[in-house]
Amino acid sequence: MKVGIDLVEIERIKKLLQKHPAAKRRLFTEEEISYCERQADPYPSYAARFAAKEAVFKALGEFIGWRNVCVRRDSGKPALFVKGKKARAELSLSHTKGLAVAIVVFLE
Repeated sequence: MKVGIDLVEIERIKKLLQKHPAAKRRLFTEEEISYCERQADPYPSYAARFAAKEAVFKALGEFIGWRNVCVRRDSGKPALFVKGKKARAELSLSHTKGLAVAIVVFLE
């Protein structure tokens, strides 16, 4: 079993995406962008997805590319797709007004 966790300040992600609009397409898949932009405030969702990607890299012990990790919705809960990895992964996301957290567990 491999575990990764990451905590992100939502304001940091908001400032990054507002200052560098092209970063959205570098960091997130079209599916993720579409989901986040449908939210009244997209930045907590972007921050949670960013944290999930960082948690994946920590669990795997390597950077595999931002767009090779995608957070999807599966029956209303977050699900994880990692390109090139067949191991099943469990994902938990949460956020408050200021912070977003993600925990990833790869089950081997």
